[in-house]
Amino acid sequence: MRQVDLIVEPLHKIIQFGMAVGTLAFFAVRLVLSGYIFAIVVYVNASGNWDKDDDPISTIEVNAVLGREASLPCDIVPSTRQDRVYMMLWFRDSESKPIYSFDVRGRAFNKALNWSDSSAVRPRAYFRANTTPATLTLTAVQLEDEGVYRCRVDFKKSPTRNFQVNLTVIVPPHQLLIYDGSGVEAEAILGPYQVGIEFSLSCEVRGGRPTPAITWFVNGKEVEGRVQETEHNIIVSKLTVPQLRREHLNTTYKCRATNTNLTAPLEKTVLLDVYLKPLSVKILSKPTVMEAEKEYSLTCEATGSHPRAQILWLEGNVQFHSDKVSNDGSSNVVLSTLIFSPVPEDHGKILKCRGQNPSLPGSYLEDLFQLNVVFPPKVSLHLGSTLNAENIKEGDDVYFECKVRANPEHHKITWRHNGVILTQNYSAGVIMSTQSLVLQSIGRDNAGNYTCLASNDRGETTSPTVLLRVQFAPVCRTREVTIIGASLEESVKVRCEVDADPSEVDFVWEFNNSGENFEVAPAKFDGNNGTMSELVYTPVSERDYGALTCWGRNVIERQETPCIYQVIPAVKPSPLNNCTIKASLNQSSEILEVECVPGYDGGLRQEFRLEAYEVLTGNLRINASSVSSETPIFRIAVSDLLPATHFYLITYSVNAKGRSEVSLLEDIVLRDSEKHADSGVSMVPLILLLIGCLMALGVTVLSVMLMMYRRRGTTSPVHIEPYMKQPIITPPDSRNNSMLDVTHGDHTYFVEYTLKQVTDYALNNQPDIIQSPQDQEKIKREPQLFLPVRPDTLFAPYDIHKQGLQTNRCSLNPFSAKSWEPISFKADRNLMKEIIIANTIPGPESCV
Repeated sequence: MRQVDLIVEPLHKIIQFGMAVGTLAFFAVRLVLSGYIFAIVVYVNASGNWDKDDDPISTIEVNAVLGREASLPCDIVPSTRQDRVYMMLWFRDSESKPIYSFDVRGRAFNKALNWSDSSAVRPRAYFRANTTPATLTLTAVQLEDEGVYRCRVDFKKSPTRNFQVNLTVIVPPHQLLIYDGSGVEAEAILGPYQVGIEFSLSCEVRGGRPTPAITWFVNGKEVEGRVQETEHNIIVSKLTVPQLRREHLNTTYKCRATNTNLTAPLEKTVLLDVYLKPLSVKILSKPTVMEAEKEYSLTCEATGSHPRAQILWLEGNVQFHSDKVSNDGSSNVVLSTLIFSPVPEDHGKILKCRGQNPSLPGSYLEDLFQLNVVFPPKVSLHLGSTLNAENIKEGDDVYFECKVRANPEHHKITWRHNGVILTQNYSAGVIMSTQSLVLQSIGRDNAGNYTCLASNDRGETTSPTVLLRVQFAPVCRTREVTIIGASLEESVKVRCEVDADPSEVDFVWEFNNSGENFEVAPAKFDGNNGTMSELVYTPVSERDYGALTCWGRNVIERQETPCIYQVIPAVKPSPLNNCTIKASLNQSSEILEVECVPGYDGGLRQEFRLEAYEVLTGNLRINASSVSSETPIFRIAVSDLLPATHFYLITYSVNAKGRSEVSLLEDIVLRDSEKHADSGVSMVPLILLLIGCLMALGVTVLSVMLMMYRRRGTTSPVHIEPYMKQPIITPPDSRNNSMLDVTHGDHTYFVEYTLKQVTDYALNNQPDIIQSPQDQEKIKREPQLFLPVRPDTLFAPYDIHKQGLQTNRCSLNPFSAKSWEPISFKADRNLMKEIIIANTIPGPESCV
């Protein structure tokens, strides 16, 4: 056994040794094979020829700012806990050679080997393995660093991972400038500016890749600007404020430019300074009564001014000098306190507080009050400041300004023109506002004195008079045609008077008739006498009767319408017409008033006369003239006629050529009603009288019906006769005036009359007056004062002239050119004058 053991034991040792050697050889071979395989794998992956088993490569976008760090992420965490990282490699773009490696093989993780390519990223690259994910950091990034980077991670057990990172290098803008509207670079404060102007800012940004975005902020609120690109990598954004307001004071305007959030944006902020005038100036306390020598404290507050308001105290318009003025308050609200003791001489003075911005000339506000006074308004009137008082003519528009200073304030303004109160009348061009008067398209009648009157509780005051001069071309002082009567070889003075401003007028006289029209020689008239020219005219033949026209011219223009003087043969005046009597009560006695319608004056000035005669004796009792030179009005006292009771009156007119025919008011009876009162009453006469009245009434009604039938329903007083073809003028019914009751003392008289026109009143023996009751005759009354009269037969003595005129178509006779209409000579005296003119002009008719 021992021998066996001796043989087996060495063999056993040999076998164990062999096994140990074999094991070592196995591990050696395995280690060699593993390294070889790993090298092959690394080579294949590095050359890009072996990626069949790898995951798809994902791309991560990374931005980095020029000059700063760039962190390229790479996830190196194994998928299982039992696994670990062997190696990490970084490649640039498509290069096969790594630029950086992180080798953990055979060593602890925190002692891994870091290698970088010196020609690529060294020494600016380092790997941060303790972050999640791990990152390859590049410092001082350059533009050349931009590109695609690939990270490869090999694990002990897990498959290899690949990550792709696209690195973009951002170049931020390097300069930002703000310019004002004039192109001046803005500093921290813009301005100062004034309210109301346009304000603009420009923000200029230089550099930057990609193109930076420019944003405006107004008081922190984003607003939109207008962006425009310029050359050399410059971008400009413009911001405009159309009109500055008070609210823009201390507004901040910020311009921000940025193209990445990796760095703070480039921005600049400016503050807007705006000068503001005071919003309000107010005296906080205004004592209504102040006692002399007593100390008072007045405080004035000024708000809204920038810069800080300056407050001045003024007495009238002179600065109030006092050592007791103190100022207080903030920059926006300024308080100034005046402490003073008024003296009697201060009564009525104006104390003002003026707040002004010292940086804005003229931008001040005032508050004022009057010291211990209430008074009627102080009024001044001025012609409009834009008007030249010496160059106003017809057709211009003018205005007046009424300035009022009053305490208490005025409550009414009254305008006067030549003492007459003006009222607002838009259609007439008179417009009144608060303190102004506007006159549109003025005429010469608007010239004169103007005043404005202002009223308050203390009274009213009228302004000094302002004279408005309105220059105008000459116009006739008398607009109607002037009739001038002249005999042959008689020299008459024809005076042409015009109104004109300026009053230096040159005159031209012309004579016109149907045969000729020529200018009168200047030697026959005085043409250098202001607004009046006098012509001495002598008709030598009938052809010298016609129209004289007078034209005036001043610096404004020539007279638009001439003054017309119709020269006609002078004749006696026409008789008075339509005389009526009425009673009127005087203070002492009752009087009779006789009123007539004047006839044609014969071309000369006429006077009116009345004579009263007794019927029985023919004695002249009264010889009176008209109380009016234009209208024949006569007044007769009843006491002057008594005790006689029967009269007749004649009226006539007189001119230089003689007396007219007379108009007769005959059988005027002053009948005492008391003397004829009958004491006995008989029924039979009353019954007969009643029957007679009824019969008379029936006859009257029948007559009226026949007349209405003949008139065919018309109520016009005009009757057209077939042979005349012209109206017959029927004067109004005067029966209401044909009997008057007048009282004298204890007696009452009846006055009755009928008007007649006769050549010789002594030949008249047909009384139309009611006879006295003693005559027992039937009372007779004329239904009308005049008989119907036809115009072409009114003045028979002058028909010969009328016949000559009717042969000429250019006629002044109104009855030859138009159809007849109802005419009342009492109401139309001018028509009577035209008839006389037409009927008395000899020879060919004048055409004017």
